Amino acid sequence: MAYTFEDFKREWTRQKLAEMTPEERLRGLSPEELVRGLRPEDRLLGLSNEELVRLKDLLERRTSGQR
Repeated sequence: MAYTFEDFKREWTRQKLAEMTPEERLRGLSPEELVRGLRPEDRLLGLSNEELVRLKDLLERRTSGQR
């Protein structure tokens, strides 16, 4: 099997990623991409008490049919 340009690009990308810090790798991701795959309780870890209360109120309104 011949070594293709696609093979080169894939290998080069992996090499560059290995040289980057975790922060550099995450820099280009959106907030949605960063939390994808996390458990719901892990998504809430960085929220303040006020933010948690607002989220709780929002969820209660949504589940009761209000918006």
